[in-house]
Amino acid sequence: MSGALTGFRVLDFGQYVAGPLAAMLLCDQGAEVIRVDPPGGPRDQTAAGAIFNRGKKSLVLDLKNEVDKQRALQLIDTADLLIENFRPGKFSSLGLGYEALAQRNPRLVYCSMPGFAHDDPRASVAGWEAIIAAATDTYRPTPDSNGSTPKFWNLPVASYFAAMLAATAGVNALNAQQRDGLGQHIEVALFDAMFTVIGARGMQMPTAVDMSLDFTGFGVYECQDGRYVHFAPVAPRFLDWFAEAAGVARWATEGLLDRAALSSCPETALRLRSKLTVLFKKRTALEWETLADKAGVPLTVCRTTVEWSDTAHALTSQSVVSLNDYEYGTMKQPGIPVRLSLSKEKIQGPRHPLNAERSTIVADLLQPNAQTARRANVKVDPHCTAPALQGVRVLDLTQIWAGPTAARALAEFGADVIKINSPHEPIMSHYDVNRGKQSILLDFKDKKDMDFFRKLVKSADVVIQNFTHGVAERLGIGYDDLVKIKPEIIYASVSAFGYDGPWCSRRGYEVQAQAAAGAQVDFGWPDQAARLPYEINDYGTGVLTAFGLSLALLHRARTGWGQQVNSALGYTATLFQSLRFAQMAQAHNTPSASSAALGMHALYRLYEARDQWFFFVLDRESLWRLQQILDLPSLGTLSDTGQQELLTCTFIKQPLDFWVSKLDACDPGIHRLVTVQELMSDPWVVQHGLSLTREHKDIGMIRTIGPVARLSRTPLVAGHPATPPGSDHAAVMQALAAR
Repeated sequence: MSGALTGFRVLDFGQYVAGPLAAMLLCDQGAEVIRVDPPGGPRDQTAAGAIFNRGKKSLVLDLKNEVDKQRALQLIDTADLLIENFRPGKFSSLGLGYEALAQRNPRLVYCSMPGFAHDDPRASVAGWEAIIAAATDTYRPTPDSNGSTPKFWNLPVASYFAAMLAATAGVNALNAQQRDGLGQHIEVALFDAMFTVIGARGMQMPTAVDMSLDFTGFGVYECQDGRYVHFAPVAPRFLDWFAEAAGVARWATEGLLDRAALSSCPETALRLRSKLTVLFKKRTALEWETLADKAGVPLTVCRTTVEWSDTAHALTSQSVVSLNDYEYGTMKQPGIPVRLSLSKEKIQGPRHPLNAERSTIVADLLQPNAQTARRANVKVDPHCTAPALQGVRVLDLTQIWAGPTAARALAEFGADVIKINSPHEPIMSHYDVNRGKQSILLDFKDKKDMDFFRKLVKSADVVIQNFTHGVAERLGIGYDDLVKIKPEIIYASVSAFGYDGPWCSRRGYEVQAQAAAGAQVDFGWPDQAARLPYEINDYGTGVLTAFGLSLALLHRARTGWGQQVNSALGYTATLFQSLRFAQMAQAHNTPSASSAALGMHALYRLYEARDQWFFFVLDRESLWRLQQILDLPSLGTLSDTGQQELLTCTFIKQPLDFWVSKLDACDPGIHRLVTVQELMSDPWVVQHGLSLTREHKDIGMIRTIGPVARLSRTPLVAGHPATPPGSDHAAVMQALAAR
């Protein structure tokens, strides 16, 4: 056995990003993935397909042709998991809906990834990436726009998160399938997936909580060579270490290194930032990165993706790999974003030519199937609706967002999670990421606490930690230590840049991953590098860690063996630059940062109506209809710039509701820009549990995000509200004694 999913067959009917990426994640972990395209091939003909479809077999079927449809049904009979990302009802109209297919193949896990969920009032709206972004506060005003002009951001965040969440849900549905012999329907809508990204930004406490660390000097700075670095002194010691290494320790006498003074006095914080601005101009960006690395301080050069892909670390750690694509030749691509030590992941080769496996797949359908034989030995329990991970115990030793998000995800799938924090360190975003967990405080330097921890390990299935490389080992809680206590333990390590390569010991946070992989240069173009609107790498790494742990649990259920799981912010950040890697591969397409314009072109762009901003999307084929409706006969004759100018002058004349009604006949995608505050109080969002407002002990009412994926047979659970740190110690001790 090699990959955790070896022996499982996945059918990928997806298009564009979300569906193909979900299937790619499964393929890289050993699944046999058969990509099914319509005649003419994928809808997306760019080099992105060479990334998202790597390692998959290729089959072309016309699902409107009865012969091909019957072949599709025969193929589905042999599958463990099916992925589609069309509008709700599209596949059902072809006779390929879940209910019909489950009658033929009760073990089938059927994953739908529409733009908007089947019961969302916008279910019939095409789920263009930008429409989802407009609906989820992604296009916000830039600081220099006086709070009025939103900034376009061409990164398919919703598709990326829907793909990762769907892959994680799919693996846990397979965990349930292995337990009780039945599949189920999963729905992960792109709109819903964005709530995982929103995370702590959607949290509302009884008293306002400022998440900003700007007062610490945190931020982007220009250096002597005109390049930028992102400095992140999140912990007070980092600012002290940096000042000592930079030769400005004397700033302490001015109160500039005092966290309490900086947080309470805006003038002091402003003085620190001014001094840092001057200081950073005295060395090059790379010199600052080298100095900070030696001092143990989180600081990273803001690179382009091209630069990142050439670094020794990206190559050595296999954050970036090379594949020989049949169309684009040698092509750099993101590596596998989560690694398992025993059930080794492996890219199963480059993308296959279109329909390359048709003859072998069709012939295989006439032969006895290995999947069918394997199923015959599995006992079916039609009454089992227990959560997929019921009975699994997780010890969560992590901090900030990535690790705790992974453990929260496992809790949503039914795991018993014990959150372990230090009594000496502050806990960030506790009420956002720690719902559904029991909370205890342990000092790993205290013998009594260590004895208690070892007892907990004996009762545990999974341990997750995100200490700097080597720290867990020094504390006596590394993998080699714990496997002696529990040989079948599954041990996850979450790091900044991975445990392989020259950056293996480098500290870093969300912003360091953004800066390293090219995202901040992209987002800030053509001006200075800039931080992204959401913490995509923290939350993304959390989801991918949960994906890896779910794979490890599936592997253990099949073999009895535990193993290590490794994830990193840098791996995730590289995956999120997939479209930039695709641009790098295309001839005559020099990779450059995202445009500062309001969209990609006139028919995929932000516009301002009389009363508000909105995003507008229209197929090129419908341009003639648009010019008729707007009575703009010259629209089709203009250059793209001319079309943008004419539409800008037109749309500003009327309120948005007027345009939504008037343009309905040409079926555009239109959505106003919605803020996080509006989202979290939206009645549909609240009704469907994406926003939770609950009483928290000793705090009051707190609003947080809820679970995203919908599983028809083993639904996710939100879990109880996060308890006060350390408040479950006695209960955990009592339960452990009773085991």
